[in-house]
Amino acid sequence: MSGGAAQQGDEADEARSTSELRSLSPVFCGQEEGAAVKALQRTLAIVACLFLIGQTVRHAYVLWLEPRDSVLDKYDQPLKAEIAAARSVEDLVGRYDPVRKEVDRVKAERRAADPKVSFEDVQDTEPFRSEGSLRQAIQSWEERAKEIHSLRFYSGVGLVLVLLGLTSYLRLNPWVGMTLLIVGFSELIYWTSPSFISPTIEFDRLLVNKLVLSVVSLAVSAVTIWLLGAFSRAERESR
Repeated sequence: MSGGAAQQGDEADEARSTSELRSLSPVFCGQEEGAAVKALQRTLAIVACLFLIGQTVRHAYVLWLEPRDSVLDKYDQPLKAEIAAARSVEDLVGRYDPVRKEVDRVKAERRAADPKVSFEDVQDTEPFRSEGSLRQAIQSWEERAKEIHSLRFYSGVGLVLVLLGLTSYLRLNPWVGMTLLIVGFSELIYWTSPSFISPTIEFDRLLVNKLVLSVVSLAVSAVTIWLLGAFSRAERESR
């Protein structure tokens, strides 16, 4: 009995020594680090695909399938349809200019009759209502144009960061590469996220840009997952 106990004790000591040596081994540490990187890759890949697929489907739905007509449209002023059909901001400015001149003329006449006159109670009457609608449409168009410019710029930055991340991961340092990949895909996901704005031609142009970049981001993510082997069968079998 005592001999068997001594043998078991020796085996336990040997197992502990082996475990300690493996923990100090660079190869074993490298394997554990590699497993951690793979786990992070899979988690981030799933999250990125969830966002990008959801956004892409929504962009396509809003652009092509979402109903935009209302039974109340026939009661709205014709100006609303003209604003929605404008092909450029110059079209809106061309409509705004004569309306603004009419507003200035009415204000001048009323101020001449009563210098203390207030115009707050006439904003829902013509030509003030049309002037306000057109001014708001022009401001909205300019905001959408700025957003399209920002979308293209920061999406380009995101793609460059993804490329640098892939290069760094494959040739330099996996953790530096993963950091750049996370930042790059975060830029792509953020700037292709949905916009909640009333439909106009410029809104549709913004939506088309986001849809295209969402599809490109999905393709880039698929290529990245394939190059990194995040879900490779060989990795699963080695475990």
